[in-house]
Amino acid sequence: MWTPYESIRNRKPDFLVEYRFIPYEDGGRVQRPSQGYRSDLHYDGEDIQKDGLHMVYPEFLNTDGSVILDMEEMVPWTGRAYMWILFFEKRWHHHRKLALPGKRCWFMEGPKKVAEATVIDQIGLAHHIDFLDK
Repeated sequence: MWTPYESIRNRKPDFLVEYRFIPYEDGGRVQRPSQGYRSDLHYDGEDIQKDGLHMVYPEFLNTDGSVILDMEEMVPWTGRAYMWILFFEKRWHHHRKLALPGKRCWFMEGPKKVAEATVIDQIGLAHHIDFLDK
């Protein structure tokens, strides 16, 4: 059973995306992943060679908006996912500027784009974070 990141990290998700896994025939994944899948993230407009990839992990949601808890179940080909920034304290400012509603991004496996996504909403990124004032 999956333990939601919100319980583990004791904070809200950073942002919400709507995603679509790219079919294998178009260069994407052979099969859908399950909850707990780790990918990197790349924002539209960034240069992968210069800017690199971002350690931002998806947490997939059911159609009712709840977190998928069954780690054996493959996630839907399309849907919504919370996004969680690793090294949050160091990367918060960067993502707050980029992860704006309507911004296109991709789930990446190395240099391979495996899912396209669009930012729907900033959640944790939209709030003032106390540690940034220190």
